[in-house]
Amino acid sequence: MCISLANQKDARNFQVRSSAIDAPFSDQKDKNSHNLVRNRLAAAAAANFSAAGRGGIINLGSVVALAPEMFNAVYSAAKAYVLSLTQTLAGELRGSGVQLQAVMPGVTRTEIWERSGTDASALPPSMIMEVGEMVDAALAGFDQGELVTIPSLPNAADWDAFVAARAALGPNLSHSQAAVRYK
Repeated sequence: MCISLANQKDARNFQVRSSAIDAPFSDQKDKNSHNLVRNRLAAAAAANFSAAGRGGIINLGSVVALAPEMFNAVYSAAKAYVLSLTQTLAGELRGSGVQLQAVMPGVTRTEIWERSGTDASALPPSMIMEVGEMVDAALAGFDQGELVTIPSLPNAADWDAFVAARAALGPNLSHSQAAVRYK
């Protein structure tokens, strides 16, 4: 049993370099609504799979979650939510038999570009992955038990280093006093 939670409607108003300042409120509301739906679907699947003691949830995000300054803020934030949701559920479901995965592709040749009015052919061809290649990599990552699969990342140690750096911040994210450098 496995469910993949991807929201193709995310592409409807996607603009690669549009400004968050100029983005209509409806764009932000749409992305938030999509994430609420994604959350409810993931929660329902997680409850059922956990009760069965097996299952898998694959969430489709994007590498823009890791480089928000380079892209549209609303879209990047929505994709960061996908990563956070997956990581949080993985912690909550540890030992339940439910496998989680966030697939975070880079530029993928899909209709998102045409719908957004962006000319993907202006991008270097070496940056654009075909859908089949991305899906094959995602499934291979799932089979390998990866929590996060970045299909184009050549060295998994780079992701591991990112995770380790993030974890190193943990003990210092909340103290009763401000850091010495602020005094």
